[in-house]
Amino acid sequence: MGITSIIGSVASGGGEPATVRQVQLMVILLSVTLVVSLVSKRLRLPYTLMLVIAGLAIGLAPFVQGPQLDPNLVLFLFLPALLFEGAWNVHVEKLAADWLPIFLLAAPGLLIALALLAVVLHFAVGFSWLLAILLGSIVSPTDPIAALALLRQLGLSERLRTVIDGESLFNDGVGVAVFEVVLQLLLPSLGLASISEAFNNVSLLNLDIEIVWLLVGGPIVGTLFGWLVAQLLRLSDEHLFEVMVTFSAAYGSYLLGTALHTSGLLTVVCAGLVIGSYGRSRHMSQASQEAAEGVWEFIGYLANSLLFLLLGIQIGNTN
Repeated sequence: MGITSIIGSVASGGGEPATVRQVQLMVILLSVTLVVSLVSKRLRLPYTLMLVIAGLAIGLAPFVQGPQLDPNLVLFLFLPALLFEGAWNVHVEKLAADWLPIFLLAAPGLLIALALLAVVLHFAVGFSWLLAILLGSIVSPTDPIAALALLRQLGLSERLRTVIDGESLFNDGVGVAVFEVVLQLLLPSLGLASISEAFNNVSLLNLDIEIVWLLVGGPIVGTLFGWLVAQLLRLSDEHLFEVMVTFSAAYGSYLLGTALHTSGLLTVVCAGLVIGSYGRSRHMSQASQEAAEGVWEFIGYLANSLLFLLLGIQIGNTN
């Protein structure tokens, strides 16, 4: 029996309890990632690309009902861990040294890409300006997961990696701010003739406050949260305790930022930067640092593997 048929039988039920089927499915998916890892090394191809191709093949198989990729699963399970792991491995000193190109790529660069895409969607596809800008704000930000995963395999220079890492981690704030603003304009503007009429139906003061809070709230909350967690690391030299603190901080910072109605992703990034650059060097023992680095390397590898495989399966299932 092949892997795809096993997945099909597991996903279809078979009279077994749901929990058992989910565990079986997880084991199968992990086994697929291991096989893909070995094949990608032999063929010298990017691991993440091979995972998407393998997932696509599984999703396109006519006799397989692959698992569905729940957006909430990505937001609450994969993204906080992946972004924290990326920020944990980026040194603040290197980001500060290249702050200008990172800023230009994450803010003006993203807005230029968004504007060009909106123009194409408006004139070529016929979307309204607001709808075109809304779609542009979703598509234009580079995917931090793909960037962080692929850069480690391409052997790029340290400085170029730092710039692309920093841009991919921070451009989310700009994209989210534009998305929120355009969405608030779009919903009450349905049936209106122009963007100017939409602006008349929305309080500009409230928009300004929300834009500022989305852009700066996440970094502020994440920095303060990261500093508090760094102080917590001083309470014990036990490596298991300190690793658990960093793991809890990854998800705790995301939930805190979301609860405060700011960017949870930027909150995670800034918390990871503070804990990784400040808390790790000053308040963690050498044994704890080595343990945490190993744990986060494994978490990043596991999350990337499952996410890209599930992404390929999802694309295959939609066709």
